[in-house]
Amino acid sequence: MFFTWSFIQARLVSRIRQFFQQVFNVRPRDKKDYYTFGRWMVSKRLCFAIVIIAGTLSLIYIYYAHARNYFQTTDHRVKTYSYNSLLLKFAKGPVRIKGKSGYIAFEGDVSGGACEGQGRLYDPNGSLVYDGNFTNSKYEDMGKRYYPDGTLYYTGNFHENMFSGEGKLYRTNGSLEYNGDFLLNMKEGEGTLYDNGHNTLFEGRFTHDEIMYSDFLGKSATEMAGAYRGDLTMYGTDEERIRYMPEIQALTVEYGDDESVDSEYHVDSVYVLKDKFSVGQNQIETISDLSSVLGTPTYEGTGRALLSELIVINKLNESSSGQVLNGPGEIELNKVYTEYQEVESFQQDYDVYLHSYLRDGLIYTFVSEEGSDRFAFYYIIRQDLSDLQG
Repeated sequence: MFFTWSFIQARLVSRIRQFFQQVFNVRPRDKKDYYTFGRWMVSKRLCFAIVIIAGTLSLIYIYYAHARNYFQTTDHRVKTYSYNSLLLKFAKGPVRIKGKSGYIAFEGDVSGGACEGQGRLYDPNGSLVYDGNFTNSKYEDMGKRYYPDGTLYYTGNFHENMFSGEGKLYRTNGSLEYNGDFLLNMKEGEGTLYDNGHNTLFEGRFTHDEIMYSDFLGKSATEMAGAYRGDLTMYGTDEERIRYMPEIQALTVEYGDDESVDSEYHVDSVYVLKDKFSVGQNQIETISDLSSVLGTPTYEGTGRALLSELIVINKLNESSSGQVLNGPGEIELNKVYTEYQEVESFQQDYDVYLHSYLRDGLIYTFVSEEGSDRFAFYYIIRQDLSDLQG
């Protein structure tokens, strides 16, 4: 009798029934049957029953979630998880992760609930956002970023979601814009700019997403021709050569050196045709903000515009819908070649207001209207502090 199945089944059912009767018989009979929390007394059997119920419900949820994730995937080798799934914390290897609205947001490797290894990130429209390596759910090492329409935006190195190291930047039309070094999503270091036809436009150093214009100072005419290869207009007088480079919004003034062996012209000053000045990651637009960053001006006052300043003023007026400073100045030119023009004469009584600052051995001069807190452009020259004070 003891080995018959009916007897064994009856004994098991009886034991299970007794166990659950004891568990769910939550009415306490003695002081020892309580947990005391301050003034509150809670039945120990009630606490135990709650734990049993919670554990059972958790097991049911895990089983249901696992079965759903398994059967919803079209590829039996790759499981699909919701972004907030508990099971995702324990997944390792290739998976699919659904976003809040149910779209596939990620395809790739995970570990410990984070994207780890190779993977692809998608937006709610199904467009590819990023394709490359992940570390702790962040873009890291080699990868590619894309525009919303799927066109390649950037390919290269990443660090904590940002462009960092060597990389290439592309325009929305697919043409290469920049190839070089990046830091914190900005051009930083050596790099090359390209035009829409993939022709080299400029080669040199960059800082905080800007060309390092001060690097032009002291360069020879030959070096400048090698650095900038875009559209160009040269202006000449008996003493100086002025190089206008519209595609990088810059103009240089070059003087010859009779004592130099090569007798080449060299850059004495560089003009930047922008009404914003970069200091670190900040873009400064007003004179008052400049003074708070660069300190007290070494010079501030009215001056007569030089030929180079008049050329810049005229170029800015040509490209602006409104009047820049006091409008265009008068310059008489003799067009010798398409890219070279001789200056016959220029206006001598065009007044500008100057704000000069000394920073790291360079003089930055910002040109504005008198009384205005906004500057139209600025230029850089090299000069010793002793010369400036003299």
